[in-house]
Amino acid sequence: MSAVPLINGINYHWGNIKLILFGIPVIGITSIKYARKQKKENNYGWGYEPISRGYGNVEYEASIEIYQDELKRIIQSAPNNDILSIAPFDIDVIYAGSNAQVKIDTLQMCEFTNDAVEAAQDDTKLLITLDLVIAGIKHH
Repeated sequence: MSAVPLINGINYHWGNIKLILFGIPVIGITSIKYARKQKKENNYGWGYEPISRGYGNVEYEASIEIYQDELKRIIQSAPNNDILSIAPFDIDVIYAGSNAQVKIDTLQMCEFTNDAVEAAQDDTKLLITLDLVIAGIKHH
């Protein structure tokens, strides 16, 4: 069996991801992480083998890394200049490319959970990691 190279030509990559916060594209974000997980474990009774399986809550986690100047613009438009006071919002993560099919993931009911700054001598850019609490991930 031979492999067929470049089935659709271009794979999704960072350069063709757009992040929409508060209804506008935000270009000062350098990374995004989000995940959905659920605890699943075997239940045991007599003997050594599982007799059933138990399922726990579905949990979500997310974070973005953003340039300090982009964060300052968000802070200026936040209630009382406090990003922790921003009402829940959605983040659309749009995956698109010249030959790749457009896909959208919506992080639902997001809120920032931290407002921190980290800087060190000889930094050529200030990147801030903001953690998010989210209520769901919808794949379109």
